[in-house]
Amino acid sequence: MKKKIIIILILFILTGIISWKYFSYRNSLYEQPFYFDLFIAQSLFEKNEKYPWINFWGNSWNKVPNSENRPVKWIYNKKEFEKLDSVYLGFKNISKEKFYYVTWGEPNSRIRINYKIFRNGKIDSIPFDGFGCGTGIYITPLKEGKTAGSKFLNPLMFNPYNNYNLPIKNKSFPDLFKEIYGDSVAINFEQATYSLPWNKVQSQMIISPEIIVSTEKIIESWKKGEYLSNKEFEEEREAGFYIKENGEYKLSSLYEKIKTE
Repeated sequence: MKKKIIIILILFILTGIISWKYFSYRNSLYEQPFYFDLFIAQSLFEKNEKYPWINFWGNSWNKVPNSENRPVKWIYNKKEFEKLDSVYLGFKNISKEKFYYVTWGEPNSRIRINYKIFRNGKIDSIPFDGFGCGTGIYITPLKEGKTAGSKFLNPLMFNPYNNYNLPIKNKSFPDLFKEIYGDSVAINFEQATYSLPWNKVQSQMIISPEIIVSTEKIIESWKKGEYLSNKEFEEEREAGFYIKENGEYKLSSLYEKIKTE
């Protein structure tokens, strides 16, 4: 009888501790939606003792060797990137286990974009330069076989040096586009992902294949009128005319030219 009472007492205490941790965890959540496996991961597994101020999924941005890459299938249509309009990008989980990805509330909202510009046999790399704000980010699950994806404006509709809209309706657009993007441009995307402690694949930044687009293809589409036009892209802002020449950023002479016409 004593043993039963002791066992019941121990179970009662454990249940109380787990319940207390559970409700404390739920009440501590601000932007992060509640998921039970995240509660287990954060409550029972080792915290980051070296950097205690980093949240438990702070290693989602890690780069790993190619042999340890997370199995995902990137979904896109290269031809969409040859037109100045919306493009679709998604990644399908084929890793045979659930993982989480960092988001601002929608797929691709925290996607990173890197560029390589090919001009006269030389390559100018433009790595991702940051979002400027980390407020409101959280992780959301992606089950095996499911896809996270969305449509967004073709990154080539923007100046890669400052992310300002390019003046798509201006007659000087083809010349400006060649000045900025050279002969061709390669784009790849990066997405931070989190693995639960018991997953086989570790947390990491997943990286898409490079999508290489000829600037001539873009210009051909532009000449055919195959581009999205709205007020934002009709405006001719000075910031949209910045180029890089001999390693220095400068305002394209095309800007002064159109202002005097």
